[in-house]
Amino acid sequence: MIVQSLVVGAMMLQGAPAAEPLAPTPIALIESQEDPAALLNLGVKLAEQGETEAARRAFEKVRSMRIDYTLETTDGRYVYPADLARDGLRMLDRGEFAQRRDKVATR
Repeated sequence: MIVQSLVVGAMMLQGAPAAEPLAPTPIALIESQEDPAALLNLGVKLAEQGETEAARRAFEKVRSMRIDYTLETTDGRYVYPADLARDGLRMLDRGEFAQRRDKVATR
């Protein structure tokens, strides 16, 4: 009886196992982000994962921002973020991100 009490007491002191922190939803990530470069990259990543509505929202947010500077692209061009966002939206409309995902899957 005493041993059982000690075991129960020890279990109560340990408490419940810590819950895993919830991963933020794509929309929450978009809403909390104010950096256009990060939003563009997030939009591309979401689009490649098939999250087209969230990707569209990220691109639309960048397009609506008032930004007076350019970003350097991977090919060395300097482009306004709003122009890159418009390109992302066009690619979404054409289904180009889905085609990229299919090409990677067939390799």
